[in-house]
Amino acid sequence: MLICPHCGASLVRKEHTFCCMHGHSYDIARAGYCNLLQSARSGDHTGDNKEMVAARRQFLDRGYYSGLAEALCEQVKCLTQGKWNVHFVDAGCGEGYYTRRMANTLQEDGRLGMSVGIDISKAATQYAAKRDCNTQYVTASVFHMPLAMHSADLICSIFAPTPAEEFRRIIKRDGCVLCVVPGAEHLWELKCAVYDTPYRNREEKHHMEGFRLVRKHNITYSIRLDDPEDIRTLFAMTPYAHRTPKKGMERLMALRELEVTAAFLLLMFQPEENDENTFPI
Repeated sequence: MLICPHCGASLVRKEHTFCCMHGHSYDIARAGYCNLLQSARSGDHTGDNKEMVAARRQFLDRGYYSGLAEALCEQVKCLTQGKWNVHFVDAGCGEGYYTRRMANTLQEDGRLGMSVGIDISKAATQYAAKRDCNTQYVTASVFHMPLAMHSADLICSIFAPTPAEEFRRIIKRDGCVLCVVPGAEHLWELKCAVYDTPYRNREEKHHMEGFRLVRKHNITYSIRLDDPEDIRTLFAMTPYAHRTPKKGMERLMALRELEVTAAFLLLMFQPEENDENTFPI
C-alpha cells in the first residue's frame, strides 16, 4: 500500500527501512513508525504535540469513549463482511486508540491484510506504534497520503478532515469510507457549563464529493467525569478550546465533576461508481 512520497514508487519494507526502486529510503523508528512527511503543503499543520497526545491518551485509556470504539469495531466487521486480506486505513489516527481496536478486530477474524494509521503528528504516530503490532503507523498529511491508488478496502476518519479527492484516489471501487462526527447533543452539558448561549452541533456533514451516503448510525450515552483534569482534557479535545473567551475558560477551570452526553454520528460512504447499494440506511 505504501508509496514513496518523493517519486510515487512502491515502498518495500526492509529490516529497518522502507525503500523504493529509485533508491529513496526512509528509516523506521525504533518505536515502529515511519516519517513520510516530506514537507508542509497547503492545508498541512504541525499536529498535536507530546503534551496534547499524552493528555488525550490518558483520557481515552480511562474508557470514556469505549462505547464509540465498540461501535466502530462492529461497523468494521459489517462493512468488510465477506472480504479477506482487508486493507484498512485510519486517516488522522492520532494516538491510535480506535485504530488499534479496529485492526485487532480484523486480525482476530483472520481477515486483516494491512492496517495503516496516518497522522501529521510525529508524537501521535510514535506513541501509537508502541502499542499496536498489527498496524504500520506513518507520519504524513491526510491531504497527501503516501498510499497507492485504489489500495484501501476501508478508510476511517474519526473527528478528522475528510479530503474527498484524496479518499477517492485511495479507496477501491467496492470500498467504503467510515466517518465519525459529533452528534447534535455531544457534550451539551459541558457547553452549558462554559457558555452563556450554547448551541447544539449541526449534523450536516452528510456529503463528500464523489461519494454517496449509504448508511448512518447514531450513538448516544452518558459519561461521568469525577476528575477536573479529565474535564479540561475533554474540552481541549474539542474545537471549542481554540475560541473560548476568558470568562468561559474560568468557568471550565471551576468545574469539579460533570455528567455529560457523548453523542456520535457514524456515516458510511461508498464511491459513486459503485452501483450496488450494499449498505442501506
